[in-house]
Amino acid sequence: MSIKTLRKRIALVAVSALGAGLISVVAVPSANAASGDVTQNGNSTGIVSALSGSSVTMTADGVFSIDVATDAGAIAVTGGKIVGFDSETSTGAAPVITADRTSISQATAGATYSVNGLRFAPTAAGTNMVIKIYTGNYASAAAASLVSGTLKQTITVTVVPAGAAGTFSAANSYFSIQAIGSDTATVSDALYENQARGGNEIRINYKLTDALGTAGTANMPSNTSVIGQVTKGACVIGSTAGSGTVSLVSETGNSGDFFVAAADSAVATNCTVTISVDGTVRATKDLIFQGPPAKINVTKSYIGKTGTSNSLGATTGMGLVTVTDAAGNVLGGVAVNPDTTTYGAIVTSASITNSGYTSSRPSDTATSVRRNASAGSTPSMLEFTCSAVGGSTTIKLKTTLSNGTSITSDAIPVSCAGDPDTYTASLDKATYVPGDIATLTITAKDSSGRLTNDAAVLGSGTGSSAPAISGSNMTAVTAPASADTFSGGSKTYRFVVGSTAGSYNMVVDLPYWNATSSVGQKAVTVAYKIASSGDVTNAEVLSAIVKLIASINKQIRALQKRIR
Repeated sequence: MSIKTLRKRIALVAVSALGAGLISVVAVPSANAASGDVTQNGNSTGIVSALSGSSVTMTADGVFSIDVATDAGAIAVTGGKIVGFDSETSTGAAPVITADRTSISQATAGATYSVNGLRFAPTAAGTNMVIKIYTGNYASAAAASLVSGTLKQTITVTVVPAGAAGTFSAANSYFSIQAIGSDTATVSDALYENQARGGNEIRINYKLTDALGTAGTANMPSNTSVIGQVTKGACVIGSTAGSGTVSLVSETGNSGDFFVAAADSAVATNCTVTISVDGTVRATKDLIFQGPPAKINVTKSYIGKTGTSNSLGATTGMGLVTVTDAAGNVLGGVAVNPDTTTYGAIVTSASITNSGYTSSRPSDTATSVRRNASAGSTPSMLEFTCSAVGGSTTIKLKTTLSNGTSITSDAIPVSCAGDPDTYTASLDKATYVPGDIATLTITAKDSSGRLTNDAAVLGSGTGSSAPAISGSNMTAVTAPASADTFSGGSKTYRFVVGSTAGSYNMVVDLPYWNATSSVGQKAVTVAYKIASSGDVTNAEVLSAIVKLIASINKQIRALQKRIR
């Protein structure tokens, strides 16, 4: 049967029905013209997301209504019931809804039909309602009959709780601290953006989403009440940059931001901000506003090499330079310069890395006052140039504040020394038992008797200049290597003690430095013993005797007290 013939037949039946007063006129979308096509009827209720392709979202208390084009054979539903239809056009008797209301089909064998306003009610929220449209001839829409049918289309209806639309969802809504120039709320705070130098602001963005929306879609009603309030600390808050003058501000909408600043930019303060949605607190943010620089700090300095510009802090982790405010907050991006008046014959110049600024977030620029020290930033290290003299001295660093005053660090001890000229070795014990961890310490000094510099290595390459460090029944935890450096004039290694008892020697040979030694340094040996766990030394026997005598004396005194 052609489409043209079908249209004529539908028109003829419709006119006859109208004349008889059986049906009323219902607008049928043109999309229904194709065999088996389905469109959503405008009388549907509780629709959250209209039919698109083969899916639709609705509330549990709603009704999903569809129009099905000509040539439908049977329509079945799971997770819901068919509750009726508005009108139908059939080549035979009117289609019949089964008693359990899970399907509808033509009652006349070989007949087909179209139906408008076919209504479905879901069983419950959380259970999908699945509608299947079959083409073909059916005398019955029983499940057994549908198995052999031709499935034309499947519609999956996602059913959500009634009232879910427009109800705040904590899981789908975003509240986040972002960079000052970003207006996008995300699932988490941007790293380190909860800190700012006094005089700057911290930005908190939000997007409010109900239970039906995708996370961060901001689909709550536009009249949603949002309040940002400073509940702890001396801070002010505003809806736009620079507008904060009070501790509470109210907005209306489903997305926006708050700008928070310290009430006094010259004082370090920690603040807590709560954000309420329609009267209920939904987010809490802790903010840190840093004060001006108050102290310059330097960790233990390394021993520099004489006659050299030293930057060993980057490899040793020593000489780290930080600046803190009065509250102890570490400040990034502070310009720190050496106090040149503290130079002398031993150290001729000094500086810090990072172009003279304390460490900060990599995204910041050298002049930005928002800079924060962070775990991901490159530490600022003290560098200094040693003269050929060598020895120990002190230097100072300073920074100049915006008001023109300066802060100077405490005296920073620094040392300069030459390369190893002599070395010694020692073990932490004279006697070990199997399984012990032995610690070997190698100490080197320059020709003036000063602990060697931290740039000195144990050897050179893998040939005759490589270090040779070993002992019988000793297995190195980390094997000594030529590139290993001294730190504070010494280098330590750990060994696992073996199981064979006896007397042994640890040999430490550094040919690289033996060859340059002014005193003819040679390999050194360190004696040690390995005793079985059952062996008892003289010292242990003596100790046991002393303890026994003390115990006997104590018992005698107790007995004497009783006799008296």
